[in-house]
Amino acid sequence: EPAPDPLLCWLWLANTLGAGSSHAGRVLDVFGGAQEAWENRDSDAFRKAVGSPAFARANLPDNTPAHYRAFARRCAARNIRILTYDDPDYPLAFSRIPDMPLVLYCTGDPLWLNEPGAVGMVGSRRPTEYGLQAAADLGSGLAKNGAIIVSGLADGLDSAGHRAAVKENCPTIGVLGVPIDRTYPASNRELRKKIEQKGCVISEYPPESGPVGPNGFLQRNRLIAALSSALVVEAQEKSGTMSTVNHAERYGKPVFVVPGSIYSPNSAGTNALLREGRAKAVCKPGDLFGVLGLRGAAAPAAVRSAPDPMSETERRVLACIGPKAKGVEELGAASGLPTGLLLGTLMKLELAGRVTCLPGKRYILR
Repeated sequence: EPAPDPLLCWLWLANTLGAGSSHAGRVLDVFGGAQEAWENRDSDAFRKAVGSPAFARANLPDNTPAHYRAFARRCAARNIRILTYDDPDYPLAFSRIPDMPLVLYCTGDPLWLNEPGAVGMVGSRRPTEYGLQAAADLGSGLAKNGAIIVSGLADGLDSAGHRAAVKENCPTIGVLGVPIDRTYPASNRELRKKIEQKGCVISEYPPESGPVGPNGFLQRNRLIAALSSALVVEAQEKSGTMSTVNHAERYGKPVFVVPGSIYSPNSAGTNALLREGRAKAVCKPGDLFGVLGLRGAAAPAAVRSAPDPMSETERRVLACIGPKAKGVEELGAASGLPTGLLLGTLMKLELAGRVTCLPGKRYILR
């Protein structure tokens, strides 16, 4: 039989593993891609890579790539983009985490997912007036200066960050903890429409799937942390926000907090992060410009048009540059590109603000 369509293989693999699977990275390490995994689905290596429950699901008679063909058509008809791990618009930031989603669903413009300067803004669903004001001011100042606000489209502080960006006519990214064809809370439907006009909304949960439950929001938090160059939070002591902070620390992302009153329970978690040295205080948008690689010249954001798609070569080079600086030789070996092409590509990436060149011609992600 002919090899199945790669897109359908990815849908098969992602659904077989399930959302937030800690086996995703391992499968890619062993097989390289979904088609290879499908061809080896009854092998011992596949069982080891995915674990027994997923191995059993992978070999059910009605679970085949072809089984997802009609689903993929329905997504296309509803303007839901399916971003597979090898899609040029798939966020490179996710390819560096072990529990990456192998398939993402996206509404709006996915090109923003690979732009530098993303900042996660998360916090309480029942914030204080102070927290809302801080989120609005910081969000607005960051967005105007070219940052892309990433948040969870939830009630409270999440929405405040998105609204600040939308008000400045700047791109913002919503990361859902529910299937892509739902909006939770429903009161954010209008906000979501505005986000999709100049930004995008993503979810690892496919359309037409049943309710995900609270776990969906905890899973979602790792994606906000992975996508952002830095995280800004206002948090109570035991809160979902703290799970996002833990993910950010796990991925080596800097955490910033809006310092709060010592008498406010809403800032107890925030102030504890400061006290323990796990976070720095942010008092004005400018405090984050350096970390996010923004110049702070208030580039007129309203004219910030959709980014140019990256070439296959640029993606390949970026995928080799991690958070640790690498020299040209090391990058040449990792990417397999001839030196001339590699240097040209590095220069393009530097001009686009995606990488920084350190002394001694060593490159690091912006």
